[in-house]
Amino acid sequence: MRRNLAMLFSLVIILSLLPTKPLDGIDNVDFFSDEGSFSDPPLISFDQDLGISIAGNTTISGFIVSASAPDTSTWQITRLSEEGALTNITNVIPMEIFPSLSNQDDGLSRWVWDFTIDPSSIPNCTCFVTVTVASNSLYSKISTIFFTGVSNVPALVLDNHVDITEQYSTYSEQIDISGWAYSQDGLPVRVYTMAINSENSANACSDFLSISSLDDLSGLDFDASSEYASFGYFTDYFDSSMLEDGWYSLWTFTSSFDNSSIIQSLCTVSKIDNSDPIAIIEGEISSVEGDGNLIFDAGSSYDYYWGKEDLNYVWTLIRMDASGDSLQETKEGREFSYFTVQDDVSGNFVLSLLVVDYQGNTDFTSIEFSIQNLDPVAKLIVSDNSLSDGDSYQLPDLAEWTLDASDSIDTTNDIDGLRCVWKINFKTIYEGCERKFSWPEGDSNNSLFLTLEVIDDDDDFSVITVELSRSDQTNELPIPIIVLLVSILFFISSILYSRRHDDMQIPKWND
Repeated sequence: MRRNLAMLFSLVIILSLLPTKPLDGIDNVDFFSDEGSFSDPPLISFDQDLGISIAGNTTISGFIVSASAPDTSTWQITRLSEEGALTNITNVIPMEIFPSLSNQDDGLSRWVWDFTIDPSSIPNCTCFVTVTVASNSLYSKISTIFFTGVSNVPALVLDNHVDITEQYSTYSEQIDISGWAYSQDGLPVRVYTMAINSENSANACSDFLSISSLDDLSGLDFDASSEYASFGYFTDYFDSSMLEDGWYSLWTFTSSFDNSSIIQSLCTVSKIDNSDPIAIIEGEISSVEGDGNLIFDAGSSYDYYWGKEDLNYVWTLIRMDASGDSLQETKEGREFSYFTVQDDVSGNFVLSLLVVDYQGNTDFTSIEFSIQNLDPVAKLIVSDNSLSDGDSYQLPDLAEWTLDASDSIDTTNDIDGLRCVWKINFKTIYEGCERKFSWPEGDSNNSLFLTLEVIDDDDDFSVITVELSRSDQTNELPIPIIVLLVSILFFISSILYSRRHDDMQIPKWND
C-alpha cells in the first residue's frame, strides 16, 4: 500500500512533465538555431491558399511574428522536375517587410511582406516558393507549392518541426507526419514512407537510395513502412512502435497514382526511443539521528540506448506513521540525480523514484529506510550542584531549592521540544525544565527520592533518580559543639586540679 501511495504521488507529478508536440500545421515552419538559443524563432505565414495555379502576375503576401525585428528576410523560387530534381529558378532575393499594427498583448511584433511572381518566365512548372527569415541567430523558412502552365508533376511539402534545443526530433510509438500534397489536376498524391536503421546520426540519410519507382521498394531492406494518399493539407502517422531504439533514416517518396515513378525522395534523420529507462536507487537503509545526512543516488539509472543525458528524475519522500503516511518532500528535474534526506528527523520512510526519458517512457522504483531516534541525555542540577543517576545529596539548609534540567542534550530537531517531568518518591509533581522545590509539607522524613525524566517528541526519554536529604532537625547537639564543650570541660578540670595540687602540704621526714 505504501509503495502504491509513493508511486501515485510520483505519477501525479509526472503528468506535467510529459512532452507535448506543437500543432502549427498552418505554418509549415522549419525551426533552427545556430547558437543553441532557447528563444522562439520567427513565425512566418502565407496569406494565399496553397497549391494554386497562377496565369498572370500574382502577388504573394504574408506576415512575420517575432520578438525582435528580423535581421534578414528573403524569398526564392525552385522548380521540381519529373525526375525529382530541384532547380533554382531565381537567386535568393531580399524581401522588404513593413511593420504591422496589432492589438495582441503578447510582447511580439508583427511585419507584413509581399512580392510578385511572373509566371511567363517559368512556364509549365511545378514550383516551390520559399520565404526565409532570420532573427537573433534563429531562422525559419516556409514553402508553398504553385503551378504555371500545364504540369503533370505532383509535389509534397512536409512539416519539419524540430525542437530548437536539439538537432534531431525524437519519436516513440509513432512518428507524426504532416504537410501539403498537391497536383495540378486535383488528384491525390501517392505517398510512401519507410524507416531504415542507421548506425549513427552521421550515417542517417547519407546514402541516397538509387530507386526510380515505388515498385522497386519491395526489394529494399527496411524496418517499417506505410503508404497513403493525400491531397491538400494532411496529417498522418508512421507506426514506429515496433522499432528498436536508435537512429533512423525516415524516407518519404511521392508519385502520381497513374505512374509509379518516384518524383520526390525526402529524408529526415529521426531518433526512436521506445524502451523504458531503468530506475536505480542506491543508498543506506538505516541510520541514527545525528550520524549525517543520507544521500540516495540515482546516477546508475539509464536508458537502454540513449544513456543518461535526457533522463528526468522525480523523487517522492513519504514518512510512515502509525497514524497515517504523510508526504514529506518532492523533487523533480534533470539535475536531481540524487536525493538528500536530513538526519535530524527520525522515523520510517519510503523514497520513490520515477525516471522519465525524453519521450515520456518511465520506470519506477522505491526504497524503504529508517532513521533511528537518538535518545535525549538528561542533565540534573540541584541548587547549583550537578548530580548523576544514583547519587545522594544533602540539601543546604534553605526554605526551597532550585531544580534545573535545561542543560539536557538532544539532536537539534528535538532539543527545543524536550519535556522535563519531576517526581518525588516516584510521584509526578512538576513539569518544566527549571523549577523551584520545597520539602513536601507534612513529610517528616529526612530523605526522599527525586526523579527527572527528559522526554523528546518521539516519546523517547532519559531518567535520573537521586536521593535527597535535609539537615537533621532534632535537639541533639552537633558533634563539633560536643567536642568544643568537652574541650572546655577538660580545660577547666585541668586548672582546678593544678590549684589543688599547690595547696597540698608535703610531709617531712622525722629526723
